[in-house]
Amino acid sequence: MFETFWALYPRKVSKRVAQRKFEALKKDEQQQALKALPNHVAYWKSKNTEMEFICHASTWLSQYRFEDEIVIEEPKVNKRPELPFYATEELTMKKANEIGITPYAGEGWAALRMRISNKIKELEAHL
Repeated sequence: MFETFWALYPRKVSKRVAQRKFEALKKDEQQQALKALPNHVAYWKSKNTEMEFICHASTWLSQYRFEDEIVIEEPKVNKRPELPFYATEELTMKKANEIGITPYAGEGWAALRMRISNKIKELEAHL
């Protein structure tokens, strides 16, 4: 069973010490460790844990870390708020097209944005 454990454990350091610690466990504890290990590995991957911060297998075993409760959280999405139409020229043109406004020749961005705002207010009033 140790070879299965060792094949799964990501940090390959002090194999003989780890094997002694594994064999010192009761059979049910060995099975518990084997069962818990994939969840711990998934946790380390989800957190992008650097290899140097994953403890040696012997430590993981001797401290009974396989009994630790591991919760893998969904990755947080850093969702930036949507920019308003007036934030960029591209967004301004997109909004103008959406509501059917065509820029006048020589019209500045400020004037176009004002016409868009007025049209939006007009459309909202009819709702």
